[in-house]
Amino acid sequence: MEQSIKPSTEENFLYIAIKYKAAIISSLVLLITLGTGVFSWIQHQKKSEQEASLQLSRIAPLLDQGDFQAAINGQGKVPGLKKIAAKYADKFTGTPSGNMANLLLANAYYSLGEFDTALKVFKTVSMANKDLAAATLAGTGDCYFNKNQFGPAAESYQEASKQTDNNVLKAQYLSHAANSFQQLNQFKKASELYTKIIADYPGTTGAAIAQRSLWQISGNL
Repeated sequence: MEQSIKPSTEENFLYIAIKYKAAIISSLVLLITLGTGVFSWIQHQKKSEQEASLQLSRIAPLLDQGDFQAAINGQGKVPGLKKIAAKYADKFTGTPSGNMANLLLANAYYSLGEFDTALKVFKTVSMANKDLAAATLAGTGDCYFNKNQFGPAAESYQEASKQTDNNVLKAQYLSHAANSFQQLNQFKKASELYTKIIADYPGTTGAAIAQRSLWQISGNL
């Protein structure tokens, strides 16, 4: 019986290369295409961010002046926050300046007392920065609070406090949450939060507010 001879590693590789040549070529073409696509996407995002940043800088003076309506809708040939956000803000592909425009848009509506519209926009804001993400949640809480929906307001403020790493902001948001519970006459929950703020964040403005508020509700406990 003739002994079978195992092919060498080189022969195996050659066999695979010949057999699967078409698939290998297709894979290489796909990788090259993907690489080109990623590069093009990065360049597109870079250009979009530059455009959004420039347009946002033109709106800044209107915000500084408190002309929120003009900031929202634009002025002359200068596009407003609504257009900037619509073009450059997105949860997955939005640019930093585009997403900031969306947050400023929500704040502008809030400043005009348009709480329903502001709330709707706040819920679409996506921010990578933790403090800005927390500010978005706090803005949501402010809208609920002004709509006398104190339960959702308290929840939003507590989520904002969890999101930020800044102790001053943590204390501030928790004090807003406690105040929301206070408005619901849930004095025990409010007291627990005020006590936590005083213990965990001494020296902050939130702690000072908590101490004063705790005195005020002491008769209701």
